[in-house]
Amino acid sequence: MRTLLSAALAIAFMAGVSAQDKPNFAGKWKAANSFNSWTITVEGSKMTVTMTVAGNSESTVYLLDGTPSKKQFEGPNGPMENVSTSTWEGNVLVTTTKTAFGATMTEKRWIEPDGTMRIQNTLDIPGKPSPPPGPGMVLKKVG
Repeated sequence: MRTLLSAALAIAFMAGVSAQDKPNFAGKWKAANSFNSWTITVEGSKMTVTMTVAGNSESTVYLLDGTPSKKQFEGPNGPMENVSTSTWEGNVLVTTTKTAFGATMTEKRWIEPDGTMRIQNTLDIPGKPSPPPGPGMVLKKVG
């Protein structure tokens, strides 16, 4: 009985830790020395990232439960779409996007202990060697 109780407590503790590990990215963010800004809203398992550059905004929806999300855009020969799937690896949100051009982009997003958000992207193009991931982008919360 004691072993069963210990196992149940361990599982409950792990579930609690796992839920706490997922950061909330909501808010307005900026990179140092940049005029660009990112506004993130989270509603349930839907996260919307709106990037604003020179007064022009574009939004991307991430579904945080592993459900693929589609983003359509106008390509050189008509409508195209990218398909993104987001999953959690501990406290890191990993989004894999299959692009309309045949490449795969992987984005890793997490919150550092100092409260900054780090985003690291890698791009895999079929037939080309994949470069190692760079240091990524560091965003600070504003407002």
